[in-house]
Order: sequence, then structure tokens, then C-alpha cells
Amino acid sequence: MTDRNMPATAPVTLMGIMLILFGVISIATPAVAGQAVVMTIGAVLLVAGGVQIVSGLRSEGWSSKLPTLLLGVITSAGGLGVLGHSLLGLSFLTLLLAIFFVVEGIWKIIASFSYRSASGWFAIFVSGVLTLVLGGLIWCQWPVSGMWAVGILVGIDLLITGISMVVLAITIRRLKSLAEDSAVA
Repeated sequence: MTDRNMPATAPVTLMGIMLILFGVISIATPAVAGQAVVMTIGAVLLVAGGVQIVSGLRSEGWSSKLPTLLLGVITSAGGLGVLGHSLLGLSFLTLLLAIFFVVEGIWKIIASFSYRSASGWFAIFVSGVLTLVLGGLIWCQWPVSGMWAVGILVGIDLLITGISMVVLAITIRRLKSLAEDSAVA
């Protein structure tokens, strides 16, 4: 591998460090991070609805105009609703997360038994149990869990992604160094 084929590691390292920092902030202030996620979703819905409305207005004939316009209005209204009542949006998002984790946990537990002949089947089973417990915790504390669940989960994801990017940059630097050493020898 030549030096020109190796990506620059400084941007990857910087992005990793920034994600780690945002992850820690999200975990430390989960309610604020959860609100930020909900506001982002609301903004995306509002923009998507606006694009659909414009697309519907440009369509030829009512048979193609009407469904696009209706979907655009509904999507925009959803975005405005989420932006206007972010706590309600956060509660709804948290409820969806709880349902997702419960269903995923049950699925992993059931699926793990089909892998019993493999050595790692128990890890899938344990992962399913932990996912089910997490879903149960969020569900049992809902709607209060909205104040911590989304922010902490986003924070953990940012933290893990940031750490993996820093590790990737270190690995690239090591490979680059090895390639330079072998080119000299």
C-alpha cells in the first residue's frame, strides 16, 4: 500500500474526538439530547413535507397532485406538531423505542435457540435478554423515561462511533508507518 492510497487520519481523529465529546455531553444531559433529536426529526419532517407539497403542485393532473399534496400536508403538520410539542414528540419516540427493544429482545431470544449448535448462541440469548430488559425499563417508566432514554441511547451511539473512528485512525497510522518502513527496507 502506497502513501497516496492511505487516507489522511487527522480528519478521522478529529471527527472521532468530536463524536466522543458529543456522546459524553448527551449522556450527561440526556433530556437536552433527547430534545435535540426530537427537534431534528421535526425539522426533517417539516422540510420533507414542504418538498412534497412543491412536488405535488408541480405534478400534472389531480390524480398525481392530490396524493402528493395530502402526504406533504400531513408530513408538514407532523413536523410542526413535533416542533410545537417537543415533549409529546419525545414521549412518542420513547414509546416507539420501548416497543422496538421489547420486540427485538423477544426476537433475539427466540432466534438464539436456532443457533444452539453454534458456540456463540448464548451471547445472542444474553443480548436478547438485555434488550428485553432495556425495553421493559423504558416501557415501565414511560413517559418519564423520555427524559433519559433517547438522550442516553444517542449518547452511547455517538461515544461508540467516536471511539471506533479514533481506533480506525490509529490503525491507519500504524499501517502507513508499516508501509513506509517496508518501502525503505
